[in-house]
Amino acid sequence: MASSFSASQRDRRHPLCPYLTAANTYYSAEFLIIPDSDPIQLELLATIKVTQHDALIASSLEQGILYIPEILIDGLSYWAEFQLLSDSELELINWGSYADPIEDSQLIVQPVWNRLQGEASDIGIGADGSVWVIGTDERSGGFGIYYWAGSRWQRVHGAAVRIDVEPDGTPWVVNDKHQIHQWVNGDWQQMQGDARDIGIVADGSIWVAAGGGIFRWNGVSWDRTSGSAVRIDVDPYGTPWVIDNSNDIYELIDGMWIRRPSSARDIGIGADGSVWIIGTSGGSGGHGIYRWSGYDWIQVHGSARQVSVDPYGIPWVAGSGGKIYQGM
Repeated sequence: MASSFSASQRDRRHPLCPYLTAANTYYSAEFLIIPDSDPIQLELLATIKVTQHDALIASSLEQGILYIPEILIDGLSYWAEFQLLSDSELELINWGSYADPIEDSQLIVQPVWNRLQGEASDIGIGADGSVWVIGTDERSGGFGIYYWAGSRWQRVHGAAVRIDVEPDGTPWVVNDKHQIHQWVNGDWQQMQGDARDIGIVADGSIWVAAGGGIFRWNGVSWDRTSGSAVRIDVDPYGTPWVIDNSNDIYELIDGMWIRRPSSARDIGIGADGSVWIIGTSGGSGGHGIYRWSGYDWIQVHGSARQVSVDPYGIPWVAGSGGKIYQGM
């Protein structure tokens, strides 16, 4: 696969983006690196239209953000995002490096973000693919509650601040008084206990992070486990992952909480077992987005504030101002 961004032979200050998509049209673009700019700024020098090429991975310009999936510098691979400042000037706002030379498997991890209508402060996705969100419209108890009806968001009554969804599409929510409610026959039924966050497994197991600890629903009451957390989600094998009030990440293995590297503000796990987090590093739309490789976190392009993951491992995020994006 061809690099998406490389220095021209005549001058490394004139990088070339050979395959760029914008407004459903493909271009080759040449830029000038503005000397001594910090953050780095680019000036667009020239563009020409090119034909679509299925074998190449395109850079993209969408909603004022230029995303370049691969930049080669001294033999190392990087990705970068630039903010459009004017018709011809851009400024670097986010970047990351690949630990090894880029391969197809790494590129698959990089989502293409599709902006959806509406706004959200939290997202919950069931193992059946049902998507529910907590909106940004303030109401008694938190914010409005909505589900995705295929082409639009449909509101139901009630309000909450956190949400997750059972495998059959039934939502559970936590409101701003930390009360837990389950959707039963078209109405919210309050459950015993209190919570700060809720995580539901593909097999239907329900876990909460509460002020007094971490609990699992046994069908009648809550069984307490060790530890405490402010964010929780659970993998399809019933293993909870949590974030504590210091943004540290832990996974419960054989009854012991094992700390994982890095720090996070939110966590989402898909029915396929993929684990995603919102980190603590800053970005234009919130904080960095990462996927667990099995031993470390791989950063993908983009930034957000909340994350949930669908049954196929595709992340959905809520970014700055509540904007909703689905990974593609």
